[in-house]
Amino acid sequence: MTTWNERFETGHAQIDAEHQEFFRQLQALKVAVEAGAGRERVVELIGILQKYVLGHFAREEAHMARVACPALGANCAAHRDFALKLDRWLEILTMSGTQVSMLLDVHRESISWIEAHIINIDCRLRGCSSKEPAP
Repeated sequence: MTTWNERFETGHAQIDAEHQEFFRQLQALKVAVEAGAGRERVVELIGILQKYVLGHFAREEAHMARVACPALGANCAAHRDFALKLDRWLEILTMSGTQVSMLLDVHRESISWIEAHIINIDCRLRGCSSKEPAP
């Protein structure tokens, strides 16, 4: 699994801390799947992840709007797409006899998405953070 490093830094401490938590939650999901956790536990972990990312997405989008980051539109669209994926994964997990390989696919796809998303979209905050209005 990818570990946090400076290439993921956005220049905004709270957003970076939340991204690090996203990585930790994905690692917890992987550990649970590899340890043979039951479907209920995996569904619970994905549900926790879903609630977390929805809150994070809202805070990040609000920050991007506040600093007039040009990546805001792309960020909102990417967030909607990922939230829909989480919804579909939860639906699949709760309605069928999901194989462990599918659960590992969920993890791999989530890691791939978050890495590319942070680097290609969220890191565009680096040039915007200095525009943040004073409190």
